[in-house]
Amino acid sequence: MANPYESPTTETSLVDPPITDAIVRRLIDGDDTETLAFYDVSDCQIYGRKHRRRLGGPLADDAKSVGCSPTVYQTILWFCIAYIPVWPMGTYFVMPFSEYDESDDEAVRYRGVLTTSDTGQIALHYSMMFGIVCAIGIAVWCWWL
Repeated sequence: MANPYESPTTETSLVDPPITDAIVRRLIDGDDTETLAFYDVSDCQIYGRKHRRRLGGPLADDAKSVGCSPTVYQTILWFCIAYIPVWPMGTYFVMPFSEYDESDDEAVRYRGVLTTSDTGQIALHYSMMFGIVCAIGIAVWCWWL
């Protein structure tokens, strides 16, 4: 039984977290990572924040020292047409940059590590897109009546 007086910062988990300290360290150090940059209207966008992990302690300090936000999460990189996701291009663990280059200040940048495809997250995104398209179609159809 869990201790009700235990600090909320203490992690007690029976399963391994999907975003391990090794992945976080790899993102901080920049070892075999990709820099993902997205502009306002881009043919690629990332959607979703699954397994979001807020870093604390030395990992947070190290992330801030390299110009990144102390947050890591899993996301899907999509090929998009006018912000509508069309085709998944990969599943990434990403860490957002908190500091931007002055020469490229319009881009939102992330440091990412490619991981295995998460079909559940992709299916969720497709179903959400389908629902939104259907709702817009019904609204337009009702407007014409």
